[in-house]
Amino acid sequence: MSAARKRLLAFWILAVAVGVIAFVVQQVFVIILSAAVAAVVALLVHRSLSEGTSTPADSTPLDPVDVWIVHLQSLVALNVQIRENALPPDVVEKLEASIDVLRRVMPELNDEHPGSELAWTVNRMASDYLPRIVTPYVKLSPPLRQEHREELLRSLAGLEAELENIGELLRGAKVGEFKTKAAFLRARFLDTDLG
Repeated sequence: MSAARKRLLAFWILAVAVGVIAFVVQQVFVIILSAAVAAVVALLVHRSLSEGTSTPADSTPLDPVDVWIVHLQSLVALNVQIRENALPPDVVEKLEASIDVLRRVMPELNDEHPGSELAWTVNRMASDYLPRIVTPYVKLSPPLRQEHREELLRSLAGLEAELENIGELLRGAKVGEFKTKAAFLRARFLDTDLG
């Protein structure tokens, strides 16, 4: 065997050895990295599961006040937003009228009929529907606000009328009509695409 062939054979053996070593090192690196990622995920899952478990003291039912207080806070934030953005007086008046009716109806509905579909729907009207129609209006420039003012006022008048109807249902203790009213309100105010 000539010296050139021996060098070529040694080169190929060395190249294959380096390739095998690189492959093994890469596999070891992938295994170590995978183990580290798995450990982090396992730690996070364990932490979230341990936080999610409840002790016997935590298993008491929620106080109805805790259910609707968040929705009332949403109304307060909305009221601050409309005051800070200097909306037209008639818009502020209509918005505050709707907020006042929600503020009156929510505690009674959540205290006397906790978990009912109507309570859930009214809570969503306070924390979702009303902010979803007001926030985009607030973000408009004054000329565009003027252009969309009547549309907003019509929406607020419809909301106010439905809230008064809910008040009448509560005053008349017409609990049997709650489910029907909730389905109607959800279709009218919550399930529609409001942009």
